[in-house]
Amino acid sequence: MKEIKIAIIGAYPYNGNRGVGALSWSALSILKELEREWCNYNLKFFLINPEYGNKETDTFEIGDTIIDAVNLYPVDFFSIKNLVKSLFLSKTRRTLLQYRNIDFVINIGAGDSFADIYGAKRFYMFDNQSKMAFLFKKPLLIFPQTIGPFAGKKIKKRAISTIEKSAIALARDKQSYDFLKNETCQSNIDEIVDVAFFMPYQKKSFSKDFVHVGLNVSALLWHGGYTKNNQFELCVDYQKLIRNTIEYFLSIPNVKLHLVPHVVLTDYSDVENDYSLSFDLVEKYNNDRLVLSPFFLTPIFAKNYIAGMDFFAGARMHAAIAAFSSEVPVYPMAYSRKFNGLFADTLAYPHMGDMKAQTNDEILTGIQNAFAKRGELQATIHDRMTGIVAERKELLKKHLVEFLGLQ
Repeated sequence: MKEIKIAIIGAYPYNGNRGVGALSWSALSILKELEREWCNYNLKFFLINPEYGNKETDTFEIGDTIIDAVNLYPVDFFSIKNLVKSLFLSKTRRTLLQYRNIDFVINIGAGDSFADIYGAKRFYMFDNQSKMAFLFKKPLLIFPQTIGPFAGKKIKKRAISTIEKSAIALARDKQSYDFLKNETCQSNIDEIVDVAFFMPYQKKSFSKDFVHVGLNVSALLWHGGYTKNNQFELCVDYQKLIRNTIEYFLSIPNVKLHLVPHVVLTDYSDVENDYSLSFDLVEKYNNDRLVLSPFFLTPIFAKNYIAGMDFFAGARMHAAIAAFSSEVPVYPMAYSRKFNGLFADTLAYPHMGDMKAQTNDEILTGIQNAFAKRGELQATIHDRMTGIVAERKELLKKHLVEFLGLQ
């Protein structure tokens, strides 16, 4: 049996953002599925992850599958500060020793870090790891993710360079694929979907006495982004929109409204912490039909819970993906083009609000209309899951077979 060692960049399994975690669990799941299909290969996984602390190995239980992985601390030679730190930290020396024996590198970039929407620091953190793969002469695959947008010319130029040096570059939406096709000379490209669509789950059951509606409230948007001054240039008053949405569903006697945080952190005051914000909202409304979902310890627990909803709306993209991929009628609330590229363009799913282009009243009306015709939404989602999504999964596996040289 041949062993293949695969390093994965930007896979943070226990990140408090359960969407980032979902990408990690989904990537491991689909690679393990590939290993079962090509039974003469043994795939060994290395997660290049600054969040692992002192835990050098990890085990993931995904359904009936057990997956082992080695945790490696990122090494970055592309600034004097990082180079010095890399040479003197024992955990980075360990990474260097392992890197020599790694066969292939996959960069999943936390899903949407191949852009400057969240700032230059985040882009360089992941792109420098791609440069490390090139430095060690390891074939690099850009796993399905958002490519762009780019406001700065320097970052755009750097991104194009990385794409063109990669063995394969895959996009998770049409707009990102169009960037690959029109802005780069990379020919080995394709349009897939977000790999979180493929994450296994077990649907949670809820009482049939109510219509169960899930609402994800993004703390990041509530606070105006990292800059706290409407960083994402929304046209809506997000706080007012959320309050109006909560009050609308509470006005329907047979609805139980679940606030479903998808970024769950122990730091109560963190600008990204959906959980603390949702807790405060539940306390404020003090209504028996407004409940807070559990503090999800893994992205699979989050998806299990969301799968039990009768309708879902929210602005965390992976919360919306968890709903869509478990065939729950969903109304995504877009704050960036990554939503439009995936849901509107790739999946041809018209039931979405665009908070960068619509008003509060338009978004709330969209939610109300989607809820009223949730049976129609569910039928559309089923069609997309058995059609486009299933086809793109096979296409992704085909590219992985090519990249890893399975035969």
